[in-house]
Amino acid sequence: MPSPIKIAIVGSGPAGLMAATELARASNRSQFEIHLFEKRSALGRKLLIAGSSGLNISHHLTPAEFANHYEGWTLAFWKTLFQRFGMEAWIQFIEKELRLETFLGTSNRYFVREMKASGLLKRWTEFLKARDVIIHANAELADFSCDGDKISLVFNATTEVTPNTKQTHIFDKVIFALGGASWETEIPAWAELFEKKGIRMIPFEPSNVGYEVGWNEKFLAESEGKPLKKVILETSRGKKLGELVVTKYGLEGTPVYFCGIKGRAFLDLKPDLTETEIFGKLSSIKENFSPMRRVKHYLALSEAGESLLFHHTSAEIKNDLKKLIHQMKRFPLELKNPRPLLESISSKGGVDLEAVDENLELKTHPGIYCVGEMLSWDAPTGGFLIQAAVSQGAKVGNKLVKLANPSS
Repeated sequence: MPSPIKIAIVGSGPAGLMAATELARASNRSQFEIHLFEKRSALGRKLLIAGSSGLNISHHLTPAEFANHYEGWTLAFWKTLFQRFGMEAWIQFIEKELRLETFLGTSNRYFVREMKASGLLKRWTEFLKARDVIIHANAELADFSCDGDKISLVFNATTEVTPNTKQTHIFDKVIFALGGASWETEIPAWAELFEKKGIRMIPFEPSNVGYEVGWNEKFLAESEGKPLKKVILETSRGKKLGELVVTKYGLEGTPVYFCGIKGRAFLDLKPDLTETEIFGKLSSIKENFSPMRRVKHYLALSEAGESLLFHHTSAEIKNDLKKLIHQMKRFPLELKNPRPLLESISSKGGVDLEAVDENLELKTHPGIYCVGEMLSWDAPTGGFLIQAAVSQGAKVGNKLVKLANPSS
């Protein structure tokens, strides 16, 4: 009987866990000896962070519709990726194999019923252990090299018993799922290691993050922490309907995560009515109200929306109903700097997509694959990030299964 194929997966985010899953549930899984490495003492740190206030696992869209929300690879690549392992396959895995209930929210986003990542992570870890995946905690990647068809991985193994020792392991195939730079205090050490290996890197930038805005002090005193409900944010990246939250430094919320970019932006504070409809509604009021009082009493803007209109609009515009309505429908903002990587939900940058082939294998290091946020692609929140990560993990895991079984 031939020796099993030794495969290392380095990183325990959704991409790494799904790569391990595809290998572990292969019909002839005795072919593989699967090792999962994590630099921290427990798995899935960023999954836990993402699911701290409700674990959004996907979006209810077709593969083609999903593909339109991504930057990086071609549209054809994304479509094929989601056709092979998309929303339905991911939801089915969670429900049928991890035995967790999911539900579709009103925003077309899927959630796990318990609304936390901890339960999903616990079940997923149990699933992998039951299928003989060997988990190595406190193992941070220090180096790697290829020697013929073997790959050497060196880890800094830091535990109370063996502080700062190095361990070397030899594998047949390696899947790196090392994550990006979001929620990190500094650029991940693996990025410098990859550069030294001649692998082209794109500098990391924050993505899905709040933006700074120069607020009027009176507005901020009234509205900090309050929502701008049901507004449309428009930038050069597009438009997005949703809720924004006013912060001391600027704005947070799905619309700014989705289409935030430094520069000019506009808010539609009343997207369910046109300027003509609003003018007809407010001009027909018989009371001798000022334009601002008409808006306040008859349009039901959010509290923060009224305050924004009042404190960031000139007296000339506030006293002219048509101008005020136009201001409300196309309220000008200047988005300044994005918040730092430490606060970003995800990051842009990482391994240049030109450094990997269509199977996500490094061109300069055969047998080594990269998946997840460590690659230079981007997507908005709302289930798109985690779906892309698990889809990439499934793609590479399935590829290695097929390489081991070319006739199947």
